Amino acid sequence: MAGSQVVVGVDGGEPSAEALRWAATTAARRGATLRILLAYRWRVPAVLAPRGGLAEAARELADALVADWGRDAEAVAPGVDVRPAAVLGHPADVLLGVADEADLLVVGTRGRHRAAGAMLGSVSQQVATRASCPVAVVRGRAEPDGGVLVGVDDSASAGAALRLAFAEAERWGADLVAVRAIESPLTPPALGLPPLLYDTAEAARALSESAAARVAEIGREHPGVAWEFHGVAGDAGDVLCERSGRTRLVVIGSRGHRGLAGLLLGSVGLCLLQRAECPVLVAHAEPRAGEDS
Repeated sequence: MAGSQVVVGVDGGEPSAEALRWAATTAARRGATLRILLAYRWRVPAVLAPRGGLAEAARELADALVADWGRDAEAVAPGVDVRPAAVLGHPADVLLGVADEADLLVVGTRGRHRAAGAMLGSVSQQVATRASCPVAVVRGRAEPDGGVLVGVDDSASAGAALRLAFAEAERWGADLVAVRAIESPLTPPALGLPPLLYDTAEAARALSESAAARVAEIGREHPGVAWEFHGVAGDAGDVLCERSGRTRLVVIGSRGHRGLAGLLLGSVGLCLLQRAECPVLVAHAEPRAGEDS
């Protein structure tokens, strides 16, 4: 896509290297420019802040490092316009600062100084929850394959995720699987039928049918994508995490990106960002009037 930009944050750790490779491949698929950003900081007292030759030496080192990673990206995706740059600042601030210019931000699941296990890094979480554009958190299998998985419900954020998922499936030539997970038993609505008259099976069926109709509606805009819909019982986070081991990408929604709304992905999103076995793509959408964030 002419003028399209994929931006990836790097720091030299292995999760960052995986994110770089994924971003390069994705930029090639999109026909996009790949911007590689290395945000660097000084961990010294203010009175010793870099100046003169010391500051220049730090800048030259950062420039050399990001240039090397630029060559790595060119090797992965020959022909892609690769633009590496080193920027003084906090990584999350630097990446969020270019979000309005990007079509996609890409980060690794954690920084180079990571804690044990597969916990989500603070930079990745800040970018995923606060960016104004879609964000891919690269994690799980090194070279995921399979279709595109997306969780759906009746929210505006799920609609944005569904549209993005179909677009990604089209780019990758992949099938799409949409899942509506419904926890059981359902509770009666706050206003309406009393518990004894509330048919939870019928309510679950109605929710599933509504989600299926939504998938079909958006699917008609992408006739080249084969898709299927699954209405299942269970916790959405658990269901999507389990299925992520058989897919190349899982897409989720986030309600809004400004103010408090953008700070919350919800339990399903955070579960996937910490446990998914493939990259997670977060779609951002403003909440509808009256919809909780």
